This record gives sequence, C-alpha cells and structure tokens, in this order.
Amino acid sequence: MPGKRPTAAHRRRKPAAIIRRRWPRWLLIAANVMVALTLVSVGLVYGYVRYRLDAIHTVPVKTLTPSGKVTANGLPPENVLLIGNQSRACLTSQAQIDQFGNPALLSGSLSDVIMVMHLDPKARTGSVLSIPRDLFEAMPPGTPSGPYEKIDSALNDGANGPANLITAIQDDLGIPINHYVEVNFCGFEQTVNALGGIKMDFPEPLYDLEAQLNITQTGCQLINGATALALVRSRHLQYDPPGVITTDRALWPSDPESDLARITRDHTFLRVLINTAQSQGLYDPLKLNSFLSAVTNQVTMDPGLRDQLISLAATYRHVAASNLAETTLPVTTYSNYVYGGYQLGDVDFAVQPQDDQAIQAWDPQALPTPVAPTAVEVFNAVGGAHLAADTGSALRANGLNVTTESDAPVLGRPSETLIRYSPGQLAQAVAVMSNFTGAVTLQADSQIPAGQVRVYVGTTESVIPPAAAPTTPSTSSRGGAVTSPTTGSQSPESQSPGSQSPGPSTTTGPSAATTAPTVPTVGGAAPSARNDHLTPYDPRPC
Repeated sequence: MPGKRPTAAHRRRKPAAIIRRRWPRWLLIAANVMVALTLVSVGLVYGYVRYRLDAIHTVPVKTLTPSGKVTANGLPPENVLLIGNQSRACLTSQAQIDQFGNPALLSGSLSDVIMVMHLDPKARTGSVLSIPRDLFEAMPPGTPSGPYEKIDSALNDGANGPANLITAIQDDLGIPINHYVEVNFCGFEQTVNALGGIKMDFPEPLYDLEAQLNITQTGCQLINGATALALVRSRHLQYDPPGVITTDRALWPSDPESDLARITRDHTFLRVLINTAQSQGLYDPLKLNSFLSAVTNQVTMDPGLRDQLISLAATYRHVAASNLAETTLPVTTYSNYVYGGYQLGDVDFAVQPQDDQAIQAWDPQALPTPVAPTAVEVFNAVGGAHLAADTGSALRANGLNVTTESDAPVLGRPSETLIRYSPGQLAQAVAVMSNFTGAVTLQADSQIPAGQVRVYVGTTESVIPPAAAPTTPSTSSRGGAVTSPTTGSQSPESQSPGSQSPGPSTTTGPSAATTAPTVPTVGGAAPSARNDHLTPYDPRPC
C-alpha cells in the first residue's frame, strides 16, 4: 500500500539484492587493484634492475663499429667482444694473491680470453668465435708492446686497452666489433659464486701448477669461483689417465695443445655457466640480487651495450646453451719465435683460407665484399732472389694491377705475409688476401695511399693461380728454395718447429679448397681445428 513502511524482512533482503547487482563492479575494482599492484611490483623490479645495471662501469670506445640496421625485436645483429682480463689489480685477500699472483709484481693487463659473440635477433641465436691469445699480429700504432706482438698484448695499454684490442681485431682479422664486455679475475670469481657455484663432470683428476688447479676427485662435482677461474685459465694442464700409477703429479702427462685445448674447455664452461644462470640464478630474486652485485662491481662495457641489456635479455633468454655454436680460428704454433730482434716465446700464425672460412661460417656478414684495389705493390720481406717478382707475376695473372716489385727489411724468419691497406679500405685488402693461402694477415696503415695495397711477402705463402691455369707439377726457384706449385712444399729449414728459416718458401699452387695439402704452413704443421674436440680428460657438463 502507498506510504506503508517496509518490513524487517524486506530491509534484510535489500542489501542482498544490491550485492547481486553490484558484485561485478566490486570484482572489477578488485581486479584493477591487483593489476595496479602487479604493475607497481613489475615497475619496482624493473627500476631495481635498471638501478643495478646503471651501476655497471662503462667506457666509451670510439673504435667500435656502429651496429647495423634493426631487423627484429628492436635489435640489430651485433658482435660483442668478450674480454677476460688477467689483471690482478682487484685482488685483495691473501688467498687470492697466493692463487693468482701478487698485483704489485704482475701489474700488466693481457686478454687471457678473447671471444666474439655474434647475436642474431631474427633467429634468436648466438654463436661464439674464439681468437687464440698467442695469435701473432700487427699492433695498432702506439701500442706499448711494439708494432708486432701476440694479440693478447694489445689490451696492455692502460685506459686505451679495450680500444686498442678492438682495433687490432677489426684491422687484422676484418671482424667488426659493435660492443665489448671486459671481466677481471674478481668479477669472474664472484659471478660464479653468486650462482652458488657450477657443476661439472671431471672424467679424470686434473692439475695445473701455474693456474693453481687441483681436481683430485672424478665425477660430477660442484666447483666454486676460485676453482672455476683456475680451470678456464689452465694452459699447462696435466691429467691422471687410467693405468698411470703415481702420486707425483709432476709425472702426469701434459695436455699437448696448451692454449688451444684451454679454449675448448672454456667453451664447455661457458655453456655450463649459461645453463646454471638460466636454471638457478635469474629467477631467484635473492640470487638475482647477488648475481647483479657481482657483475656490476667487476664488469666494464661500452654504454651502448649497457643500455641494451634488458632488451637483449628479453630477446635471448630462451637460447639453449647446447645450441650455442662455438668456433676457434685455425692456427699453427711456432716455438721460441724471434721477430724484429725480440724473443716472443710461443706464437700462433694465421692460416688462410681456413681463417676466413671459419669467420664466414660463424658470421656470413662479417667480412666485406672484396673490391679490387687500383694498384698492388709487392715487397720481398724475407730475402732471397726473385720472390717479389714471382709473386707479382702470379698476382698479375689473377688480374691485379701490380705496379711495384721490390725488397723490404727482413724482420723475422719464418714470417707471415703482411697485407697493408689504407684505413677504411678493408674490402681492398680482403680482395688481395683472397689470392693467397698460408700464413697471411692484414694491417691498416695510414701511410698507404687510398686505393692501393702493399704486400710484404713472408716465408710461407702460396698464390692461388687463375681457375683456368693447368695444375701440372712444375718447379721454380725462390731465393734458392725449390718449390712445387702442386704440393705446396716448404724449404727444409721451415720443416722443423722452433727452427729459424734462412729463406723464403713460396709456392704457386692450387687453392686449398680443392687440394688441402697444398696450403703451406709454418713448420709444415697441420692447422688446428676450428671445431671443438673434447679429450677423454676434458671436463663435461653433468
């Protein structure tokens, strides 16, 4: 009835009806609150990560090659140089000094590890190219260690060290470097410890007096940062194989390949480290904090790479370490090398065309398209007769415009063939180098006029003949050494590693792509493999 007051029952039912009508609104409000809280949390995490990343020490390097065009996921394909700096400057505890050396006595900076990581954002893949630290190369102008040295010494240039090493890699090997990361002893050790250590399977006990590595037990085991650092640094590894019964580790057999074998072990370790970080480190907030603290305190990189770290992590977070392709530049090793009057110890020489083939397999876009130079000058840098003239004639037969054939000072025997080019004209140098096999390397030289290339012929090289040329055996006199175009033989003096060759050993023979044995090498040694080959005593993932 009009004006009749509602009963108590009516009053009790009204709120229930209102709830039924309004519950979607309350649910929406609650959902929005949850979304807001989630966004705030994500923002706080992002802000914290950004804060941590901003603490990474950066050094701008003008010699870096600008990255290419963005192709996918907001990122371009890039090459990142990974430098393991063996400087002891960060060591403070007596235990560290006892294991790795006194920083007051070992004050230099050498690149103990040199890897270039190629990142392909379109395929979301990564691949690693390792450069042997003992590779003998031309140094950039003003390098404290001198104009020619092992490539690891390029880093020993104070604050300019990273730029100097990057220049050496780009100028001598033709590999563009877009970014770099440098990790010292402490950064490496702390990073492994921040992940709680890593697990590796050791088939046999291992020992290295210089690296202070001592693996006494076999099987899968957890190793800490100090042991991991000793493992990746070990170049004088000894192992205890089955059947050797002795407690004297000095009598254990030694790994014969030294640094080259160490690179293989480093590749294995890198895969284990990535797997450990993905499975244990990056998803645990406490470990993430510890991990970032370790990395940011002891890592140096260029500002551009630091700004990309979050995008890189998002793009490559699902890359499986087992799919990480790993390659090493092929080389041949020579003992007790003397060059320019200086004793350099054991060095590695480049091997062409194997080196360029390894680079192209790692990154097909790394090397520029060859461009023929306007003129080529040829110099005999090892003594003997007719070497410049014979090499010049062979290059003319391949269509190059050879304008000069002369002599140059002899700095070492054996020696690489050095191809000098005007800075910024790498494509011309690559065009000339494609005519050679053997120990051949590049050098940018501001004294070379634009469009020209100078070839300083070494003791071990071979000019590839025109495709239509016959491949029947013949001989020619090269400074008193008789060589065969079809066999690529060297002079007897160059056959023994460690000996000093008195004269050139130049051949003109078929391409190594068709007849591998014709590729001349220092000492006649077979080039090292570009793919990893684990020995029975090498550690493995668990």
